Amino acid sequence: MRSSHPSTSARLFLAVGAATSTAVVLSSTPAFAGAWQHSSATYVQFQDTCRDGIRFGGAQLVTGDPNPFLTKAVAAQPAPAAWADKPALAMRRDIAVPFLTTSQDIPVDDPTDPGATATVDHMGYFTLKYQTPLTLGTMALNIEDGNEQSSVNTADVTDCYLFAPIDVQPGVRKNAVPIGHGRVSVAVLGTKTLTAKALDPSTYRFGPKQSAPIAHALRDVNADKRRDLVLTFGSKAAGLTCKTSKVRLNGQTASGGKLEASGKVTPTGCKA
Repeated sequence: MRSSHPSTSARLFLAVGAATSTAVVLSSTPAFAGAWQHSSATYVQFQDTCRDGIRFGGAQLVTGDPNPFLTKAVAAQPAPAAWADKPALAMRRDIAVPFLTTSQDIPVDDPTDPGATATVDHMGYFTLKYQTPLTLGTMALNIEDGNEQSSVNTADVTDCYLFAPIDVQPGVRKNAVPIGHGRVSVAVLGTKTLTAKALDPSTYRFGPKQSAPIAHALRDVNADKRRDLVLTFGSKAAGLTCKTSKVRLNGQTASGGKLEASGKVTPTGCKA
């Protein structure tokens, strides 16, 4: 996993030795928006902590190593008292935290010093999907592969979705979409945690031009005995072109949380 780097323990002690005096052990909840939570030699900045995935920043204290920091991000629910407890993981994913050619100071969560900062030389941002959906409640995230020396940094899972399941052009082979005319249907699929009938169609936007739906209906498009929200958009209004191969849908959940989804499409009606 870290073939180009020292062992986990060696790197952690090296980084801790290089830490500034402001690199302190932090509380489990950020003191202010944008704060980074300390975890041994690394920092985590929670952004979107959703039922199906997470968007976060990861950073490492100055080591002088010009290579990307190769590691694994792990998430657990319920949050463990310590990573040594070996909790059941909801996610374990490879990440590479880029090296910064110029070290950067980041604001850290230190309740005793609201202006505290730490200097890092690796920093990056990631959006990762969980292996299984989480429930509303507390989860823990670590970017040192659950190293036993790490602090347990936590965040509350909110009613949002970063990888919502959709079906573009339900029942249409290869998700073929007309270009320059016609309509495109996009179904937001209902799941155990996502109830389609509770969604507000007016909050949804589709395609490069983020067009609003011109019609909507509730029906089961994938025969799972759950109703899905089927939204209809104008292809031209959505900005679909002969070069479009992937489309995005954005909207809100019933509680106002964000919903993001994407799907592959095949343009039709284009000249060879």
